[in-house]
Amino acid sequence: MNSLYGTIRLVSEDALYFLGKMVFLYITIPLTVFWLLIGYIFGIGNDVVASISGPAYFFIMLFSIGGYKSLYPIAIGLGSTRVQLLKVFYGIGILAVVMSIIFLNVLQFILKTVYLQWEIGANILHPGIFLVGDYHFFAYLWIDLMFGLFLFGVPFLLYSINFRLGMRKSIIILMLLSIMVMFLYYGGYLNNSMEWFLGLDLDALGMTLITLLGLCSIGALLLSYPILRNAPLKAKTRKD
Repeated sequence: MNSLYGTIRLVSEDALYFLGKMVFLYITIPLTVFWLLIGYIFGIGNDVVASISGPAYFFIMLFSIGGYKSLYPIAIGLGSTRVQLLKVFYGIGILAVVMSIIFLNVLQFILKTVYLQWEIGANILHPGIFLVGDYHFFAYLWIDLMFGLFLFGVPFLLYSINFRLGMRKSIIILMLLSIMVMFLYYGGYLNNSMEWFLGLDLDALGMTLITLLGLCSIGALLLSYPILRNAPLKAKTRKD
């Protein structure tokens, strides 16, 4: 029980540091205030795109890899098991991503609302521009959430593969997969699939594809679990 409590506290503090202090306290909130001041002072127009989501995206991915990498030897040294750490990291990590995305969208909503009240036509840089057009809070929230989960799960899977196999073997596998895809593509074996994909109405299926992106993250976390549950204390090196 003590090791579980210690693991929860360790991961929670790390998530708070990466996705609380670093993202919002030090970057995103000041960036939001900056864009509000710019809009108030200079009255920016339609050709200006305000962006505050970039740091959150970056630090979610950084927390996924750097957070676990730094916590792993510490948690094991404090008596936590690998399975225990993975479960706690998955649970707290997903919760931290969800809370960060909600807070990010609240800031985006404030920014957009103030701009409308000031009759400023600046846009918000967001993937939703290409999927849903005009700003809609819940649509933008869902897109951010799915993309945030993707940036949490898929990089973690790639890190786990590299951790167990080492950089050399990981690159060899990546190259073999790339050669296989190129062979299938130029051999004409993927023509039907490509024609089917290009024929899709991306405007109508945009939200579905975004949702699938988020589900890919859950699949990536499930795949990384058996890879790391019996992992050694140190990652594979070039000499191993």
